[in-house]
Amino acid sequence: MQRIVTVTLNPAIDRTVWVEALVPGTTIRTADTRASFGGKGINVARGVARIGAPVIALGLAGEDQATPIERYLESLGVRSRFIRTPGETRTNLKIIEQASGRLTEINGSGAEVSTHEVDALEHELLSVVDQEVVGVVVFAGSLPMGVDASVYARWTEILRDKQPTLRVLADTSDEALEQVARARPFFLKPNRAEAAALTGRRIETDADAGEAAKQILALGVRGALLSLGSAGAIAGWGSEAERLPASPIVVPPGQLQTTVGAGDAMVARIAVELAKLDGADVEQEAFFAMCRLAVAEAEAQIGGVAVPPQPSAASPDYPEVLPADNERRGAVPMADG
Repeated sequence: MQRIVTVTLNPAIDRTVWVEALVPGTTIRTADTRASFGGKGINVARGVARIGAPVIALGLAGEDQATPIERYLESLGVRSRFIRTPGETRTNLKIIEQASGRLTEINGSGAEVSTHEVDALEHELLSVVDQEVVGVVVFAGSLPMGVDASVYARWTEILRDKQPTLRVLADTSDEALEQVARARPFFLKPNRAEAAALTGRRIETDADAGEAAKQILALGVRGALLSLGSAGAIAGWGSEAERLPASPIVVPPGQLQTTVGAGDAMVARIAVELAKLDGADVEQEAFFAMCRLAVAEAEAQIGGVAVPPQPSAASPDYPEVLPADNERRGAVPMADG
């Protein structure tokens, strides 16, 4: 089985805080707080390792957290190499209100990165591809300040020229998504909003999503998977699109179910299935089967169960975190990740 390489340019410390209620302009005491390392590429590497496939995680990280990130990944069986950058690693804050279950997210942008550091990571990536039997490279996540939006596109073209059978998978947003899509990677996984921005098409129905998938494929992308949150996903290959419904997930009583990482779990499963092929060609039905597995993987790994702190006398219950579309309590579907 070929190795999978993930690239994370903008890792994060994901911190979750529980409060009684979020009241702007006041001092709030937290009931509990938890922290973990995140960033899409790191999440994908973690998912690949959980499945049991060989994976190497590369990226940039602030000098304050680069070594802890590498040690964390090593504890999961993931080889890693993160180029040190000046400054701190960004922090993403998730605030859960105990009284209502409402979730507020505040995501950091990260410190500015120099061209020298991006060049060092490029050298590391190309060295790994030269020295290892790599079948899949995953570019995932946002770009830190100072990094040109063309970086994923440029690396996609370099890798295709260097090793034509290598499959590049990309999961990013904004201008980086537009540019990498036109560089013809093997696979893209946009969510609803990203696909709408990329195609200029409103996506309100399955038919809209199917047409958006076909429009993305027309750019030269071999396969696409549009994640649609609670509606599941749409897979596109060739001139065809397939609807992949999602199943609701029951939250264990007294626990909080988060949807963080559902899209990353999809990418992890696609990467593993492609690596299993050892460079062999992919047929349409085989790709759609991979995408069905990817949706199932997202449902199985949907961010894990976040166990809240013990209830206080003032708040006897910890309600479920409700998704943005206000679906019923007890069944939190996949996020548009």
